Amino acid sequence: MIVNSEALSDLPLKEQAYTLVKNLILSEEIPVNSFLSERSLAEQFGMSKTPIRLAIERLENEGFVRVSPQQGIVVVGLSFDEILDYIEYRLALESFVVQEITGKLNDAQITLVKANLAEQQTLLDLPNGEPQREKLVESDMAYHRLLATFKDNKQILHALERQQTMLYRVANRVFQKHPMRSKQSYLEHETIANAVIEGDKVKALSLITEHIQKIKSLLIGNV
Repeated sequence: MIVNSEALSDLPLKEQAYTLVKNLILSEEIPVNSFLSERSLAEQFGMSKTPIRLAIERLENEGFVRVSPQQGIVVVGLSFDEILDYIEYRLALESFVVQEITGKLNDAQITLVKANLAEQQTLLDLPNGEPQREKLVESDMAYHRLLATFKDNKQILHALERQQTMLYRVANRVFQKHPMRSKQSYLEHETIANAVIEGDKVKALSLITEHIQKIKSLLIGNV
């Protein structure tokens, strides 16, 4: 995810280290199955090994790395089962959201959806590169969060927030492995939004299902 350097500097060193290392893993600048070195990371970020060690412990608890006396620190990828579970979770949650909000958006909410779509279109028109892909991933995530906010259900929003890291990892991997997917995803977002705004519940449900299932089909060969 894109790191705000100014906001980061206000955090304790252990939080800075955690955010920086996690960002390298999420963006896949440190690829899956790579070995990490506390010393190298400390030198890279200009800090002692203590905050790096604390960051690694936290990332291990969250499943981003594996630490063992034999192998050292290894970046862990998403397993096949984790991806399938995630797809099923999203399909259940977002299908419900779309069914509930279709035909019920007010003018202000429609304006927000169109603004997000316009942002995605603007980003697609920029030159290819890492910063652009990261921004596209975050704009993609924002689109799905936005739809969920219209349901105005705190439990759904909390559930989606807990999945933000997984959503980023999955979306980033898809856009990285399939560069044309970002354009296709935008077009799918647009058609889903139109069906929701026009109140076509059957079409909206079919489109969100196809959208999420497409992610699954693209990922299966790249786990």
